[in-house]
Amino acid sequence: MLSEKITQLESRSLIVRSTKFMLAMLIVLMVLPSTDVAAQWLKGKDKKLVGPFVDGDPFDVIYLNEDGDKAVMKVLPLGDKYDGSIPTQGQLIFDFFADGEDTLEVPWSSVKEIRTFKDLLIQEANDWRAEGDYPKAFRNLLWVYDHGGKSDPALVASLKELMFEDGRENFQTGEFELALSIYEDIYQKTPNWQPPGFGNLTLSTIVMGCYNGMIKKQFDEEDYIGVRRTLASVVDKYGKKANKLNSEWTQKFVQRSDELVADSRRFSAAGKGREAHLAAKKADQMSPGRPEVLALQKEVLLKFPLVVVGVTQESADASPGRIENWGSRRGGRLTQRTLVELDGLTDEGGKWSFLNGVIYRSDEIGLKYTFEIKDEVTKFGVPQTNAFQVSMRLLSLADPKSPIYNEGWDKIVESVRIIDEKRVTVTLRSPYIRPEALLNIAYSDPGPDGEPEQNGAYVLTGKGDGFSTYELNPRYPRRPNRQHPVVVEQVIDGASVAVDQLIAGNIDVVDRVPTADLERLKNADNVQVRPYVLPTIHMLVPKIRGEMESDPYFRQGLSFAINRQLLVKDVICGGKLIDGCEVISGPFPIGTQDSDQISYGYDMKVRPLPFNSQLGMVLIQLSLRPKPPKQPEAIPAPKLVLAHPDSSVATNAAQAIARMWSDVGIETETKKLKPGQSIPTDDEWDFVYLEVTVEEPLADASKLIGLSGFANKVSAPIEQTLQKLSYSESWRDTCSKLRTLHRQVAVDLSVLPLWQVKEHYAFRGTVKEIGRDLIHMYQHIDRWKIDLTAEQEEQPKK
Repeated sequence: MLSEKITQLESRSLIVRSTKFMLAMLIVLMVLPSTDVAAQWLKGKDKKLVGPFVDGDPFDVIYLNEDGDKAVMKVLPLGDKYDGSIPTQGQLIFDFFADGEDTLEVPWSSVKEIRTFKDLLIQEANDWRAEGDYPKAFRNLLWVYDHGGKSDPALVASLKELMFEDGRENFQTGEFELALSIYEDIYQKTPNWQPPGFGNLTLSTIVMGCYNGMIKKQFDEEDYIGVRRTLASVVDKYGKKANKLNSEWTQKFVQRSDELVADSRRFSAAGKGREAHLAAKKADQMSPGRPEVLALQKEVLLKFPLVVVGVTQESADASPGRIENWGSRRGGRLTQRTLVELDGLTDEGGKWSFLNGVIYRSDEIGLKYTFEIKDEVTKFGVPQTNAFQVSMRLLSLADPKSPIYNEGWDKIVESVRIIDEKRVTVTLRSPYIRPEALLNIAYSDPGPDGEPEQNGAYVLTGKGDGFSTYELNPRYPRRPNRQHPVVVEQVIDGASVAVDQLIAGNIDVVDRVPTADLERLKNADNVQVRPYVLPTIHMLVPKIRGEMESDPYFRQGLSFAINRQLLVKDVICGGKLIDGCEVISGPFPIGTQDSDQISYGYDMKVRPLPFNSQLGMVLIQLSLRPKPPKQPEAIPAPKLVLAHPDSSVATNAAQAIARMWSDVGIETETKKLKPGQSIPTDDEWDFVYLEVTVEEPLADASKLIGLSGFANKVSAPIEQTLQKLSYSESWRDTCSKLRTLHRQVAVDLSVLPLWQVKEHYAFRGTVKEIGRDLIHMYQHIDRWKIDLTAEQEEQPKK
């Protein structure tokens, strides 16, 4: 009875194993061919498996003979179960690759062939190598090398040959950098290796050939500084082996320098100052220190004193008072002056100056202010004026029909009286803490053509494709010992590209340095970087179309969905944390460590809105939910348009915000505005990205928020706070009202505050007296001069 029981159990076990095996065969032959991996379970060994294999998990392939119906099985790696030979007896135990839960068996006598994962990778690599796809072949062989193949001499030789073939193909197609990376790697490991197919050429000669191709490419692209740096690094690295390359290119450099000298002289004779300067600069870059080139540069400088300023926003629609447009504000300060201008910061707000004299309080309680014209105080490049003209501008500022009407000034001014030809007295209805901050107005209204008068130190004399030329205003006589150089603004596509051009010496100044490039510029030779006094404040102004216009949940949800900390660190600062660049919770500056006087309107108690995409998504869904009886059904998610100015900072940030909003289910499209535009002229937008230079929070609050501001759809409490701000009598009162406004904006999101950016400018050592602690790029333009002897001087970094 016992023997019968054992026989029954053995039979049952055999039946189970046979059933599992036949079921597996059935799956292989009938079920799997209809799936995506069918090609990996083929009948017949002559057919190829589908790769690339290296991207997936390792597996082996078992080929059965006629006893197994010539099936092909993809199994988990056999490991020690297979030593490279196929026994004639016993069972092969394995697990299917697709389902490794059950261990299966097959007689070794039914196995015809086994191909391991390494075998498959090598065969696939050989196929790709034959097709010329060397990178894919190299990946396969490298996997084999890293998984036990390091001791295989044939594999090591194949890898080296494969690398060389890949390098040769890159070299032949002009990809010299890729070819060099391969050949130098081989050279460092086996410098005496003789590459096949190159006759008697040594590996070092081939490496020099790669460098020659790289240098020629840089040379053709006129990257002359890059050319010289590349050649110097080769000579330093390879010594005598680079002598021939060094000699040939040094000769070419001198020849090209001579050609550029001839070009510069030809441009100079034709009166093309900018082109003559550029050719002379490149001649010096090509072969530095040549006496004839230095003499040419001085000759061109004397004939055409010129400074090239690299900008990323052209100064379209120029106006010095446009706090929301960097390019317009910059160009406006160069060509237009205002009656009162901001010169710097004090412990109590901005330092405002009357350009033609002085302003002083002429009573004890702060109701009377006197404008006194003093010719000896008037600076260069400032229009002449008189008491009558000043009084008319002050009255016009309070006239609702005037193009320069200011509601804040209208509220506080009582009368304007001419004392004599040099003095004007203004009487206020009530004391106001900083009345002069409201008076940065033009000396005259625009002309019949609508264009403002160019009464600044410079006038726009030419405009071409990407260039604007400014020359000394003919109304102002040249000052002795001053160059008054021609200023050429060159619009460069991309702020980092402008930095490259500055380092290369092709331009002299960059008006706005990307924060991410600060470290690179500070380490550059003969380049100085300095901060502006005022930061820019970045925010989104909503004007949401459709049913979401007044829904607070929708704006809150979108605001929560913006990862401000990430964007400041990665998009604005290039992966670093920089003082003065930080997330903010309100519309006013928070200041910096070395310039916090501007922060008097910022409430430090209001924390920036944290990033929470899940909460943002919930709030957005709440805003879209049905609201019976007026709205019985859910609102479809709207598609938003985010408009932004044509600066690289705004473009990159707006695109990142659009992606974040799309991630929470609100599809968002970005819309780049035309040069000079800050607000779209049409109605096809929902948010606009603003980068604002707040000069005086007290005066600029109403420009940002309120009925006459950029964000003109505000709550009644905000309007009341703005009204009270118009009658601020003390700094304590002013700070309190501005901080109240900050808290109100943070609650109702009239604007969506983003971050503050500490702005910088940079210039080469050849540009002298550009100034420090600047409010505007051209604040000291009357002092600028070019000194070529400074190009060789090492200046302290700032």
